[in-house]
Amino acid sequence: MVRSLPIRVEPLEGEALDSWLEALAARLSVGLADLTNAVGLPRQAAGKTTRDTPRWTVLLRPQEAASLAQATGTTPQRLAQMTLERWRGHVVEIDTTQRLAQTRTLWGRARGSRFCPRCLAETDGRWQLAWRLSWTFLCTRHHALLADTCPVCRRIPRHSIHPLNTVPRPGLCPAPAGLDASGRRARCRHPYAATATEAIDPGSPLEETQHYLNSLLTTPDVPVGLRLYDGRDGGLQQLLHDLKTLGGKILSHGVSEDADQWCPPRVRDRFEEYGEVTNIRNQQADPFRNYAPTDAAATAVAVTAALHILKAGPIRSVGQAAEWLTERVGASGRALYPASFSTWGTAASPTLAAALRCSREAHLTPLHRLRHRTATGAATRRTTVPTARANHLPAALWADWTLRLAPHHPSGLPLARRADQLLALACLMTGSTTSVATASGLLGPILSRHTLSNFLTDLTSRDDCIDVLLVITALADHLDAHGSPIDYARRRAIFGPREIFLGEERWIRLQKTLRSNPAGSHLHAQRWLFQTLTGSPIDHAHPGLAPATAAQYGYYQRFRWRLLPAEAGLLHQRAHELLDAHHIDEPLQWSPRLRDERLETLILPGPDPHSITPDQVQRLDPTGAFSIAQLAKNLGTTTAHARYLLAEHPVAWSPPRYRQTQDTAKRAHEWRSWYENEGLSLQAIADRAHVSPAAVRLALRKQGVVVRKAGGRPAYPDRLPEVVHRREVLQQPIQQIAEDTGISVTTIRNMLARLQHQSA
Repeated sequence: MVRSLPIRVEPLEGEALDSWLEALAARLSVGLADLTNAVGLPRQAAGKTTRDTPRWTVLLRPQEAASLAQATGTTPQRLAQMTLERWRGHVVEIDTTQRLAQTRTLWGRARGSRFCPRCLAETDGRWQLAWRLSWTFLCTRHHALLADTCPVCRRIPRHSIHPLNTVPRPGLCPAPAGLDASGRRARCRHPYAATATEAIDPGSPLEETQHYLNSLLTTPDVPVGLRLYDGRDGGLQQLLHDLKTLGGKILSHGVSEDADQWCPPRVRDRFEEYGEVTNIRNQQADPFRNYAPTDAAATAVAVTAALHILKAGPIRSVGQAAEWLTERVGASGRALYPASFSTWGTAASPTLAAALRCSREAHLTPLHRLRHRTATGAATRRTTVPTARANHLPAALWADWTLRLAPHHPSGLPLARRADQLLALACLMTGSTTSVATASGLLGPILSRHTLSNFLTDLTSRDDCIDVLLVITALADHLDAHGSPIDYARRRAIFGPREIFLGEERWIRLQKTLRSNPAGSHLHAQRWLFQTLTGSPIDHAHPGLAPATAAQYGYYQRFRWRLLPAEAGLLHQRAHELLDAHHIDEPLQWSPRLRDERLETLILPGPDPHSITPDQVQRLDPTGAFSIAQLAKNLGTTTAHARYLLAEHPVAWSPPRYRQTQDTAKRAHEWRSWYENEGLSLQAIADRAHVSPAAVRLALRKQGVVVRKAGGRPAYPDRLPEVVHRREVLQQPIQQIAEDTGISVTTIRNMLARLQHQSA
């Protein structure tokens, strides 16, 4: 039966359990063994010898806590706060069977403690529990590094329990020191308070780091709040894992110059000496990956430098802050490639691994930057074969994103061949470990790795394409997160082999009401349906549809942006009919919208496709000869953008082609009379009617009129005398005669030449 002790000692704030028990035994003037018997603590661990005393400061069993509480009047809750169990799962991992802190995780210390000599002097040798943590290396009250060992015997304090059969003497080193004159075991008995330590300037980076860690140790359940972990905050434990990962590399590969900004010269020298003594640079294995450093100065420098990196901001900012460290590791000759960062620490966070990959971005090819998502610093795990994303992705990137991401010639054509296909493949390769050939085969005909690599290299070498990889990565992440309402893989399988999409009679019937010459456009209409339904480039179509020459491809591109609204309406109607026939309930077309404010400030080669509305294009209603370049100028944009707008939002041009065709049909009879009865030339009729000579010739042929050859019939026979008089008598220039008579210059020259020939 445990009895209440006659004398009690109040535990200090933050005091370790073993320190308090020693103070209590010293106050009672009894050996530690007598005290433990009195308070109900077992002197022997289960299954162990008497020398293996249980590590109560690591963990108290519930029955032990209850007995100790009854004997001392201290609550079990406060007793638990005096053991390492208070930080279990946050700062230390504990083997509860052996009551042992794991040394291979979180830089745990199985035994021993650092100490502040001045704190021990002020408290008569009472030890703080936090000193047992590797993360405590500095006393913020006395602005000094903690001491690691007894300066006389060089042993680590509290490496083992105080001798059980002697009365504790708090503040004195109890380590064995050989035998005394009588042959009995002697003790060191050096006063810890007399130990010299390194002074640290108040407010220095080292002290600020310790302040930050102390605040987290006080409330270990509170998120650490670093931007690196936005949305993924794993708490204090994750932060310490990352500090351990970076700190170990700093200890292994850092040099004294790296520590200059963090600490005074003497601490910097200790940091360097520690690396030399442990011969880190000559070892293949990194010991700090598993075991904590034993020097407070080295720990302070490593943790401070590591925390500075982690607090730099989001993932990419952390990567920039870590560049010096990864450069050091790379310069050591060790293999350093993006995938290797996951081996730096077994429990390092995915966000830290992503940041470290970003730190090596300058050494990566554009393709590898996409594979490892360094443009955005995303911490998403890489995939093997991105089949799901391929199902949501067209073989040719959406037209609006191609416009934004691909550099274009002033004519409106992309500078790179197959730019839309290569951009789609780049989006598919983002975050993927699969080969380019395998990924390309998911979208259609295989494109080589060489072709994709060259395209991306050329793209990223341009000053106006700095953020292209960022947007490609963002598109891939958007598809992975939200998918697409269109199953492009299904459409490629259904419509890819198809040759006939639209009956020729149906198309020609519409064309006769719209155009004066509908020949040849039916094939383009089918190509339009294939491309719209499958999202694939037209060279992936059935051989009967795919363009065989560059000229045919150019004619098709012109067809796309010269569509009339009525033509586009028929094509959309037919496309929906085909989808309905296969029971596909999907929108005809779709394109992802990235809700990211950064898009407005990114450096991209193309304009925002949605910066000009369809209404703005419709309101222009240009007159005269059609010019895509003039339209682009009037809209204040590029030719490529103008082409895109016309392809997506067809307009009826002014003079509208439909109204122009109808007007031509009405006036053709009048033109025939001018041609046959008045003898006007095609040019004269065109000038009078304000149309082109080609339009007059076509209209007359439709009327059955045989167009005479140039010079085949005298024009204006009744006005020949007037022309001769003006030329020979009045000596007027031909240009003036043409302006006065309304007869073209060419016709006047022909009239005079014919007269001269007849006179000869």
